Amino acid sequence: MKLSRRDFLVASGLMAGLVTGGKLLEGRAWAYPYSSEFEYAELDPEEVAWEAYRNYFQKWCCSTVLEGLVSQLKKRVGGPWRDFPVDAYRWAHGGLAGWGALCGTLTGAGIVIGLVNRDTDTAEAMVNDLAFFYSYTPLPKYEPRKILKAEIQNMSVAGTPVCHISVGRWMAAEGVAFLTEERAERCARLSADVARRTAEILNEWYRNGKKYTPKNRVLYNLLHNGITSQNNCMDCHGQNVPHPEETYATLKK
Repeated sequence: MKLSRRDFLVASGLMAGLVTGGKLLEGRAWAYPYSSEFEYAELDPEEVAWEAYRNYFQKWCCSTVLEGLVSQLKKRVGGPWRDFPVDAYRWAHGGLAGWGALCGTLTGAGIVIGLVNRDTDTAEAMVNDLAFFYSYTPLPKYEPRKILKAEIQNMSVAGTPVCHISVGRWMAAEGVAFLTEERAERCARLSADVARRTAEILNEWYRNGKKYTPKNRVLYNLLHNGITSQNNCMDCHGQNVPHPEETYATLKK
């Protein structure tokens, strides 16, 4: 694809800002405060986890993480949480209606984080830390007080927040197929892990006067790769990893 001199200079300037300094994205230049009627109060992470786990088999990953958090916020805070439509987000299961993209647990967690915060930077830092937790922690760790579906033996490290890679690696470790009780049990426990970790992060923020110190660099992959991305492209793309300078055929309507 040919670039004009102007386009080249614009692209070069943007990349220089991303790669050498990163201040444009990592600072507060693009952040802004916002208002929300949803309040937060410190929660019991273990109760949050149990509510998420036990609701998974009906609500699936996104809505069950929401249920874990919202059910407790209804008791502790009330207000608009009493009418929060948890089931309106069930579509986010299985990486968006079963498309295997972003794990729905992170979508559910991000919804609550965004609602209780008042600052875009803070919300993004929390969600970014959750993505690192999900991607680089052996999961599921959660041990339910009562097993509702099946005994499972293994944990796995996803290396990514992408649903189909995450669940596929665990399935390979456990030696089971997707449509099994073991896989459902795994995702229920994983949902509990994410819901619990979300409560822990929000509790820390709340106790610290609603200030949050990120554990991981925000926009790390963007700054490192020059594009919104991950560092595991070869897991899916093999030898056909797309490059920014390539053009692709499009279909006419």
